[in-house]
Amino acid sequence: MSQAAAASDNSDASLNESAEQRLERVEALWAADHKQLQEKVSLSTAEAQQLRDTINALRDAMEYARIGEQERIQAAAMSAHDDVRQLKGTVDALREELERRAAGEAERTQKALALSNAEVVQLKDSINALRDEMEVHRRQYLDEAGQNEVVYQRELSQLRETIQDLRLKLEAVHE
Repeated sequence: MSQAAAASDNSDASLNESAEQRLERVEALWAADHKQLQEKVSLSTAEAQQLRDTINALRDAMEYARIGEQERIQAAAMSAHDDVRQLKGTVDALREELERRAAGEAERTQKALALSNAEVVQLKDSINALRDEMEVHRRQYLDEAGQNEVVYQRELSQLRETIQDLRLKLEAVHE
């Protein structure tokens, strides 16, 4: 039995060794799988952290962009508001200048009309004075012409009488 017991011990030892080897192999496989799984978890955790960091960075960038955009919009609005205010000032200044010019033009027109009216009155007065003077000269002329006519008629009458007397004398001499 000693051979059989030795063979049986041998067989148990080889079974034990093989079970221990198997257990070691399983443990080694489990350790390798566990290590790979932990590496994958670690990689996934690192990748998740990177993704979280990227998301946070993108959120920050979007926030900065939104803030920057709001600042640009506010700056553009302020600039546009300044431009509008400046243009309103220019429009008001031009309107005032136009009103001043219109008032000046109206004043110059009134002065020109007043001068023109004064000149018209002066010319009418001159015309009336010239008419009056012409009427006086016409009356004087008519008076002189009337007097000259009277003188002419007297002289003509005298000349006729003289001619008549001379004819009578001539007839008396020829008779």
